[in-house]
Amino acid sequence: MANSQKLLDVLRGETEIYKVLLDLAIKKTDIIIAGKVKELDEIVQIEKQLIKKLMELEEQREDILEKIDIEGKMTMTDLIESISSEEAENLKDIKYNLTNILKELEERNKLNVALIEQALEYINYSIQTISSALESDDGVYENNGNIKRYTSLIDKKA
Repeated sequence: MANSQKLLDVLRGETEIYKVLLDLAIKKTDIIIAGKVKELDEIVQIEKQLIKKLMELEEQREDILEKIDIEGKMTMTDLIESISSEEAENLKDIKYNLTNILKELEERNKLNVALIEQALEYINYSIQTISSALESDDGVYENNGNIKRYTSLIDKKA
């Protein structure tokens, strides 16, 4: 198999993985909004596996490019001009698709980061509010010596 065909195959593989990562990022948005931490962790584990595969494909891509471009000076335009017209069209299509997927993925990841930051701010606010309420408490015993009953979920005395 020619190096250019190997390159196309590797780039197709990378594109497919990025499509899956985009789908996962979209699912992650709903999961973050719903506050489903366990499901979020499961998606992160899947993403880790996909990223490992991407790293392997990236190494293969770099090896193939070294074989094609020994001097390391070839641009994408040079590469397109040096391969068959069918392969060049395939490469252009892959580049277009990959570029669009990566843009969508970047936008979705920015949204997910914003949602996570918002959730963390809410959690921190809630903790501060509860802590402030508990700090105004003056002990475990009432004035008559009986033990106070707490209705709070957090007992700062614990």
